[in-house]
Amino acid sequence: MTTILDNLQTFLLNIFLVYFCFSIYFKFIERKANKLTNELIIALISGISIVLCMTFPITLPAGYIIDFRQIPFIIGALYGGWRVAVFLTVILVSYRFFLDVPSTDAALILYFLLIISLWPIILTFNKTVNIRKKLYLASLASFFGILSWMAMIFLFMPENLTRDYFILFIFSLIVQSIGIIFFVVFNEKSKKEAALNNELDKLEKLKTVSELAASISHEVRNPLTVAKGFLQLLKEPNLTDQDRTHYLNIAVDALNQAESRITDYLTFAKPSLENIKILDLHQELIYIEKFIGPYAAMNNVQIEVQLEEDIYIAGEDQKLHQCLINIMKNGIESMPQGGKLLIELRRVGDNAMITVTDTGIGMDEEQLERMGSPFFTTKDIGTGLGTMVVYSIVKTMRGEITVKSEIGKGTSFSVLLPLAEISLS
Repeated sequence: MTTILDNLQTFLLNIFLVYFCFSIYFKFIERKANKLTNELIIALISGISIVLCMTFPITLPAGYIIDFRQIPFIIGALYGGWRVAVFLTVILVSYRFFLDVPSTDAALILYFLLIISLWPIILTFNKTVNIRKKLYLASLASFFGILSWMAMIFLFMPENLTRDYFILFIFSLIVQSIGIIFFVVFNEKSKKEAALNNELDKLEKLKTVSELAASISHEVRNPLTVAKGFLQLLKEPNLTDQDRTHYLNIAVDALNQAESRITDYLTFAKPSLENIKILDLHQELIYIEKFIGPYAAMNNVQIEVQLEEDIYIAGEDQKLHQCLINIMKNGIESMPQGGKLLIELRRVGDNAMITVTDTGIGMDEEQLERMGSPFFTTKDIGTGLGTMVVYSIVKTMRGEITVKSEIGKGTSFSVLLPLAEISLS
């Protein structure tokens, strides 16, 4: 019983070692290297697997010794090509000689004959994409492998040709074929999943590009069309000075709107900070509160500020303004019937926390999860680009954003930014 358990453990160890080596290759390495590098890596992996299988053989009660060296040998030959097959033959025979196994010369001859018999199988295997055909070729290669082993026994160790050895032959053929088929199925499935994931990534990128193009077309073309129309109206000869000024103001507002959209796109595409300096957050928030104040008054929104002093960060003031104004503007627009916008600044450990809380319509859990995703917005008209810009800027400033919201009660944006050290000298 102990011998059976030991052999079972050895068998499972052989399978695990081969599986582990090849799974690493096909899962993480194969698609990241060129053809020559792939051949070198698979030759190394297969060689290590062969050595491990020969080092930990299975000893049967009748005194026969069996291992599964041919599984990594055939898999390496099929996926690596004939050069890998020759290299693995050298490894196999050399280690056999190192272990002082009898009939090493005969093994060398038979394994090179095996390579010759596998040659057309290897060429066909590398060209076919049909998994059923690959499984058939892998099974055929396994049969040739076992046949070469039996030929060596028949020619050089005929005394071993007993009924038990024939049973061992059948057992080895079944186990080896199942093992090779298992690895081929696993490898082909991994390759297929990787190819499918690559296609999905490409489709996702194309979808994002198409949505971005449509968004740019809509957000920039509309104000430009408005500006163009009112500029054409300026050609009318009977315009009063009042009408002319009114048309110019509308055209300029439309151009400013287009410029603002383009700035948002550029910020999202290139969020890096260029003019970094030490910013006094208390003063910056006072400036932003005055800037956004008229817009809040137009929407019947009252702004309340609670700001601690002497809190500094390192960043670019224009990007910070753009980020916080977008958050506050979204908060104001979420209160169509008016309300209160609370702006807080406080120190939290080694960070500065800016919190903007509104009493607006709020968001549900699904909307919160999608917050910051491309082109997601809770507005009837919008692209979600402003929120994407907010997340992009905060990430560039090595900060974090947390959002809490409840339907009908409002939303709270908290921006956490690392503090900057200030020299008092």
